[in-house]
Amino acid sequence: MVKGKPRPYAVILVLLAIVACAFVYTYSIGRQTGRGSRTGNSTRFNQSFCLNAVQNSTAMLFSISNGTSCFRIDVRLNYTEAGFVSNMSAHGADFLGILDYDTVGAHPSGTGCVAGCNWTLDTWNSSVREALKEYPEIHEWEIYNEPLVSNFASGYENGSARDYFNMIKSAYAIIKSTEPNATIVCFGGAQLFPVSAFEYEYPFYKKVWEYGASKYCSAVSLHIYSLPYYSLSQQVAPGVTLEEEYNYTLYSYENMTGKPVWITETGIPSNNGTDGLSISESNQASFLYQDFSFLASRKSVSRVYWFHLVGDARLGNDYGLLNRTTLRPKPAWGVFLYFARNGTMQ
Repeated sequence: MVKGKPRPYAVILVLLAIVACAFVYTYSIGRQTGRGSRTGNSTRFNQSFCLNAVQNSTAMLFSISNGTSCFRIDVRLNYTEAGFVSNMSAHGADFLGILDYDTVGAHPSGTGCVAGCNWTLDTWNSSVREALKEYPEIHEWEIYNEPLVSNFASGYENGSARDYFNMIKSAYAIIKSTEPNATIVCFGGAQLFPVSAFEYEYPFYKKVWEYGASKYCSAVSLHIYSLPYYSLSQQVAPGVTLEEEYNYTLYSYENMTGKPVWITETGIPSNNGTDGLSISESNQASFLYQDFSFLASRKSVSRVYWFHLVGDARLGNDYGLLNRTTLRPKPAWGVFLYFARNGTMQ
């Protein structure tokens, strides 16, 4: 159980050093780009900094008590999960709900869909309606998660740009008929890195946009990961840094859509996991600072979600900002709080 904010002295020293740098560097970003503004002794950002969450009330209440309460979750049609969201909402949590394979009851996998695989557009529509009834606390909805990743393909969501557009259009009509002020987030996390993923995915989303998705999307969702790299200054190709590749791919979606960008997943793990990389808790903290500073400099970006609050043991690598066993904060947690507390959603 986490009570208060337990931080060993060594961790405190790391946090002080990182946050001190953050004040100086982020202020310079604000002056150069107009994205940050100086108020009193802190830098203010025009973005909200949020978290992908797990169903762990202790961790989420700890997060809320520390001033960050916006979370992203998969929406499942069961009373246990709906009750959890209702309870956390009563404690101040705000949720971005993902309507996806979990919502329709499908079980896709890396080796193909396992169960609930033959769902149709009608299934999708009825599931969206049911989600609105079961989750009245949610007012922001993301249309699917990574629709072009084979691990998540099933039923009507089969890699067709036309079919994905139809899912957006029908979900928009259903949601807006119930809640006209709801936010609809499209694309479900188009990949910004590596460039090979971008070159595969961009034509798909361009077709979705050409079908007329602009009329049904409040914002677009992008995902920005970097492994095996953990610094924006590292070269990912001869003469090309990670930051330059981020700039290129992000600009392409900005230019295509003209919509606010929500980075609904970004992060690196704090351990080597199975990749054999030089990842550590200090590297995670350093990357988070670089990553968020870069995203704070983009005028199009309005929301950023770190992946995630508590690491998931199923992933091998531990992307969480709280230790998944003890729930104690890692060094990156303090850096995250610096941005979250000075962002637009507190």
